[in-house]
Order: sequence, then C-alpha cells, then structure tokens
Amino acid sequence: MVSEILLVGTGGFIGAILRYLVSGAIPRINEIPSGTLAVNAIGSFVLAAMTFLSVEGSLSFFVGIGMLGSFTTFSTFAYESFKLLEEGEDKYFLMNVFLNVSVCLCAAFLAYRIIIP
Repeated sequence: MVSEILLVGTGGFIGAILRYLVSGAIPRINEIPSGTLAVNAIGSFVLAAMTFLSVEGSLSFFVGIGMLGSFTTFSTFAYESFKLLEEGEDKYFLMNVFLNVSVCLCAAFLAYRIIIP
C-alpha cells in the first residue's frame, strides 16, 4: 500500500509540473485555451494506450493514476469553459467544449487503432 501511494505521489508531482510546462507553452488560439486542450488530448491518448496494452502494477500507479491524474485537467477545462460563457463568448464556449470532448475521444480512438489494429 505504501509503495503504491509513493508511486502515485511521485507521478503526480511530475505530472503537475509537466502540465504547467506544456499548457503554459501553448498559446490560446483566438479565445480557445489550447494548452488545456493539448494536455487533455495527450493524457487521453496515453491513458487509452495504457489501457489497451493492459498496463498494470507499478507503471499503472505511477503513470496512469499519478502522472496522468495531475497532467490532465478536467477542472481547468470546466473553469475555462465557464469563464468563456461568463464573458459572453458563447461561440468560443461551444467550440471549447466540442473540441475538448471530440479531440480527447479521437485521441483515445487513435490509441485504440494503433494498439488494436
């Protein structure tokens, strides 16, 4: 139990730093928060690939739960989407929601097609 907690915590530490670096390096496109979209799409792809490869054990705790749990960010996506709506950016709100859902599902599908041809 302790080793799993340390794996998750260490992975979470690394994932949070990576999220900060990746999402901060990608500028907004118009009003769309592209950095958040990028980390969510990358995380969706990696987690789907791990799932389709049946990754278990330490790697699952470290990467799947720890790193990807802190790298991806549904809460930021929700906040940024709400902020667009609050600012009267209805078009960008809808685009952001559509892009996050569709791009992340496409990333998971791509991982599936790569792993299970």
